[in-house]
Amino acid sequence: MNDASPRRLSFPRVLAFATLSVPIAGVGLPLGVYLAPLYAQEVGLGLEMTGLLFMLLRFWDIVTDPVMGYLVDRYRTPLGRVRHWIILCVPILGIATYFVYMPPPGAGAGYFIFWMLIFYVGFTLLQTSRAAWVPAIAQDYDDRSRLFLWPEIVSVLSMLLLLAVPLILEGGGVETDRFGQVAVMGWVLIIALPVSAALSCFFVPDPPLKGESKLVEKFEFRPMIEAIRSPLFSKVLMMELFVSTAISVTAANYLFVAIYAFGAVGGQASLGLVLFFIMAIVALPGWLWLARKTEKRTAYFAAVSFSGAAFASFILLAPTGNFTLFLLGSLISGISFSAPLFLARAMTADIVEVQAATSGENRAGIFYAILTSFNKVGSSLAFGVGYLIVGQVAGFRPGAENSDSAIFGLVLVFALLPAALYIAAGLIARTYPLTRAVQHETAMSIEKKIETSPN
Repeated sequence: MNDASPRRLSFPRVLAFATLSVPIAGVGLPLGVYLAPLYAQEVGLGLEMTGLLFMLLRFWDIVTDPVMGYLVDRYRTPLGRVRHWIILCVPILGIATYFVYMPPPGAGAGYFIFWMLIFYVGFTLLQTSRAAWVPAIAQDYDDRSRLFLWPEIVSVLSMLLLLAVPLILEGGGVETDRFGQVAVMGWVLIIALPVSAALSCFFVPDPPLKGESKLVEKFEFRPMIEAIRSPLFSKVLMMELFVSTAISVTAANYLFVAIYAFGAVGGQASLGLVLFFIMAIVALPGWLWLARKTEKRTAYFAAVSFSGAAFASFILLAPTGNFTLFLLGSLISGISFSAPLFLARAMTADIVEVQAATSGENRAGIFYAILTSFNKVGSSLAFGVGYLIVGQVAGFRPGAENSDSAIFGLVLVFALLPAALYIAAGLIARTYPLTRAVQHETAMSIEKKIETSPN
């Protein structure tokens, strides 16, 4: 494990780092698209109860996330700053994944709560450690985008694989129910977890952050409150809140919309997801190019504006009930799916550098833990409020006969709510002040401090 920090990480090392996205992908859309309906319908928790439990559990993470961020910032070992946390995630997340993705029929709320709590602890520690790694191994404004782009590409590929499991099983002649499909997804994650941890820990350096001159000594709320209130980070947090809510609303209701509003049968719903993520992968380098040619905030604004328009179009498609048009809409909406996710994390890495330059402390763990918390708030609101609106207001019930108005209400929640949230995130992005020129000045000030330091 060589910790000499190169000018830029070579592409093979970037890919080794990006493999950590494989186990993280299991907490993304697959959780909402397949796991939530599994617990709601097949396991028998019910739509409203499943949404409520997902919401409450994610809100509990808001308490634990800052603690995880502090641990990452505070405790170092001879392995470095984050490697030991990555290694610790393997048994925690591996065991929890087994029980979360392979529930017994009739498992109650207690089973769900216990294993999801452990699952989220392991996930939070892995996600926070991986994100906090980037500010130290990235070299400049655009390199941070690159180091979040490739993990996002791997994440989308992993989600594509997981979401295509029903299609793969069907194509291979394997007949199984949703329990079996979700179990296969779980085993993919369990196998990938130790492999990705080994690759990243052996081939990626773990150096200190430039400008870091002292350790974070104790857990304090003041730096967290200051971070949330800062003109820079507060905007990124609100953007993350809106986008994560939008994504989770669509994820939680995608299968229902595909089947009940557009008549998907068999593996057709999975086909729509495959097309969605294929387009997301193809388009990602284009968003990185736009960020390099302009600013991250410009690329972010363009991406969420596109997403808002794309999802609003499903309202126009709903009366047709045409599945081919639904596939076309899925293909188009996938173009901008991943861009706001990797750009928001790259923006946060720039903010971490500014914070280190002024305070001397590397609080990347805390910053990314707070970002993750806002992401989870958005996700929990989407499940809790989204399922509540779909069930209680629209009157939609999965597995039952639904009126045309109930199905159209389902489509409105699926399309109109995310569209409004994407547009709101774009309006905030337009006023984000940390530009390339500002970041360059920060980097120069850090270099001067290093040159004049007596050490």
